[in-house]
Amino acid sequence: MEQWSGYLIFIAALGCVFLFSAVGALYWAVKHGEFKKLEKTSRQIFDEEEPEGVHTDYFPGEADKMRRKLERSSRAKAKKTGHAHATPLKD
Repeated sequence: MEQWSGYLIFIAALGCVFLFSAVGALYWAVKHGEFKKLEKTSRQIFDEEEPEGVHTDYFPGEADKMRRKLERSSRAKAKKTGHAHATPLKD
């Protein structure tokens, strides 16, 4: 059992280092305003080619089927809003 005590102390010390590092990183993030405006900044990665709420990643072979479905829904949306033609989706 004594041979394991050295390892347990090392693992406990390593765990404490990780814990304090995580707490320190969280403190730094809060202090520097990293958690402000999460809603707004989380939407910045979306654009017209990959709009929010639209699934754009597909398994092989499913892309064409889903592209046709998206084109039908964009035409229906354009008809509802009164636009003459919907913009086709790009590859």
